[in-house]
Formats: sequence, structure tokens, C-alpha cells
Amino acid sequence: MADDFFSKLKSSVNRGVTTISVKTSSSLEKTKIKTHIESLTKDIEKTYFIIGEAAFKIYDSGSTDYSPLNVHLTAIQQKKAEIEELASQLSAIDERDSQILGNSSDAPAAAGGSALYICNGCGAKYDAPVRFCRKCGNKMAE
Repeated sequence: MADDFFSKLKSSVNRGVTTISVKTSSSLEKTKIKTHIESLTKDIEKTYFIIGEAAFKIYDSGSTDYSPLNVHLTAIQQKKAEIEELASQLSAIDERDSQILGNSSDAPAAAGGSALYICNGCGAKYDAPVRFCRKCGNKMAE
């Protein structure tokens, strides 16, 4: 009875430590990505201002050749594409965290109807039952 209590306590503590570790690591990753997105957004705003000034100078000179603006417009397109990529990285981090922490709705493996075994300690997944997690060494439930 005492062993059951202590194994549940250990499992609970392991899950708590894993949760804190994953969330801390992810928070740092996400903060770096968000900071990069903010930097790119500010660069885009500055480029809009530069384009406006350049377009007015071209207009004021009586010219209709706005091709010098293409460099700036291309830069904006590239930065927006980079922002989209960074946003998808943020989504991937959230998905990875939910899988590690067991918050996702992973169904059992479809091939042969075999069950999916997940370590309570670190979230590692196994197609076949194992006694100990190969990643963290946690004893797996039988």
C-alpha cells in the first residue's frame, strides 16, 4: 500500500517537474521567436515610411517610374514570409508541448490496432509495452 502511494507521489512529482521544464524551455523559445517577429514588424513599418517618402519624391519630380521602390517592396514580402514561418514555428512549439504533456488527443496507432504507450515522466511514446522509459528511465505502468 505504501509502495503504491510513493509510486503515485513519484509519478506526480515527475509529471510536475517535466511540465515545468517543458513550459520553461518553450517559453524561452517562444519569447525569442516573438521578439524576432516584433523586430521584423518594426522593420516593415520603417520600410513603409521609406517607400512613402520615395514615392512622393518620384511623384514630386514629375516622373512615373516607380521601379526604384521594387527593392523595398520585395524586402517587405520577404519579411512577411519570414513572419509567417516564425508563426508556424510558434504553433509547432505549442503542438509539441501538448504532445509531451499529454494534452493532445492522440489516438492509438492505427496499424494493427496496437495501443500507444506513453511515459508519464517525459511523454516518450512506444508502440510496444516497455518496462522502463528509454528516454528518462521512468518505470512504465503495466
